[in-house]
Amino acid sequence: MTWELFGRHKNSKGDAYQDLSKSSIIFHPPINLVINKFVVAVGLFWQPLRNDLSLIQQAKLASGNRHNLDLFQLASNGRQVGFASSKEGYTAKMLAGANLFDQQIPEENWLAVFKLVEDSDYWWIVAKRYGAIYQDKIFYSKKTALEEYSSLIKAPDWERVIAPQDWNIKDAEEMFFGDSLTLNPNRSLKPIRQNRRWLIFIPLILVIAGLTVVTGNRAVMMLVNRGVPTDKFETVSQPTEITKPWLGKSRIVEFTSTCVDLMEEMFFISPGWEIISLVCRQDRAKYSVSARVNRDVTGSLGFLRQSAFDQTGVVVIAGCNGDCAHAQLEKIIGKAPYRPNEHLWKSQKVEQILRERFQTLHTQLNLNHRGPRKLNNNPNSPNATNSRHDISIKTGVSIGEYADVLKDIPGMVPETLVYTPANNTWLLTAKIFHHIEISENPDKIQL
Repeated sequence: MTWELFGRHKNSKGDAYQDLSKSSIIFHPPINLVINKFVVAVGLFWQPLRNDLSLIQQAKLASGNRHNLDLFQLASNGRQVGFASSKEGYTAKMLAGANLFDQQIPEENWLAVFKLVEDSDYWWIVAKRYGAIYQDKIFYSKKTALEEYSSLIKAPDWERVIAPQDWNIKDAEEMFFGDSLTLNPNRSLKPIRQNRRWLIFIPLILVIAGLTVVTGNRAVMMLVNRGVPTDKFETVSQPTEITKPWLGKSRIVEFTSTCVDLMEEMFFISPGWEIISLVCRQDRAKYSVSARVNRDVTGSLGFLRQSAFDQTGVVVIAGCNGDCAHAQLEKIIGKAPYRPNEHLWKSQKVEQILRERFQTLHTQLNLNHRGPRKLNNNPNSPNATNSRHDISIKTGVSIGEYADVLKDIPGMVPETLVYTPANNTWLLTAKIFHHIEISENPDKIQL
C-alpha cells in the first residue's frame, strides 16, 4: 500500500531538488518516501563512526537482532554512520532521510515530528542532539508518536521543537516536512563492499559445508586448523544449559514506565517529614515501590500515618526510634512478561555500543564486566557458564530517555529504579547478560 500527499511547498531558492509545488509525496510503509522521483529512506540505524574498524566490522558489530547490515551513509557531521539492510527493503541510491534537514534546520539540538500523509496515521520523528542524529523512526499511530515525542521533549537544551499545532506542545512550531528537506542525491545509501580477504575463503567454505554433511564436524575442524579464520563462524543459538535470567522480567522501557507511574502514586507530602528516596523493583508479575521518609523536629508519626494513608492508601511503618519510616506500594501487572528467545550480544559488543551511545549523549555510564562463572555443579554440563555487565545510570533528565537508548539491548534485566526528590535525580541499575560460545575446553569459552 502507498499513501500520497500533494506538495504544498514552493521553493523560494529555486532548488530543483526541493521543488514540491507540483510533485506528490508518496509513502511506502514502512521504510521509504518517494519525493520528486527521489526515494527517501527512513529509520536507519545510526551509530558513531569508528576509525579503528572497517565499515564491514562496524556493520557486523551493530547488527544485533536485525538482518545483516549491508548499506550505509555517513551523517553530515562526519562522525556517524547510518546502516541499513537490503533484506528489510532498503536499496542503494535511496536518500538517507535524517540527513536531509541540515539546510532548513541548522540548529544542533532539535526535535521534530511530521505527519507523512494527510489521510493516514503515519508519523516520522527525527531529532538531533549536539549535531548527532538522535532519532529517526516511523510511528504508525498518533498515540505512539505522541508518547515517544513527549518522552524525548523532556530532555534539556532543545533549541528548536517542531510539532503539529493541535498537539499543543509548548514553544513548538508547525512545519510541513517537505519544507524541511533538501533532496541531495549525494546523501544516498551505498553498499558496504565485501572484504577481499573474506572472498577468497568462500569456495573453501562451500567445501566445508559439503563435508559437514558427509563426515561431520571432524572434517570441518581439520580444514579450520589448516587456515580458515575461525572468527568467521559464529553461532547464534543459545546453549540449553545456560539459564535465562531475563525470563519473567520486563524490558527496560516497560520497567521504567511502570515504576514511574507507581512512584507518582506513592508520592505524598506530610509536614515535618521528607521523602528521602523511592525505590522500585520487579518480581515477575509484581512491581513494588518503597518509600523512605525522615523526620525533622516538627514531624509527628501520627500525622504522617494519616497523611500517607489519605494520599496513597498505604500504611507507614516507623523505625529509627520514630525518626524515620517506610511504606510500600505494590502493583500486579497480570502475568509475568514473555521473553523466551533473545539472541544475546557478546560482551565486547555490549561494551562498545553502550560506550559509544552514552558518549554521544555526553552522559556518564557505569559499566562493569562480571564473569564468566559456572551456573551449577552438574558434571554433565561442565561448561554451563554465564557472564554479564552490571550497569548504572544516574541522571537528572527524564529516565525514559535513557530507557529508549537501552531498549534494543537483548538479555537486559532491570534491577532497581531509585528516585531522590531532594535533588531530582534518578538512578537506574540493570544487568546485561552475554552470549557465550561453549567449547569442550572451559579455558576456551569465548564471550
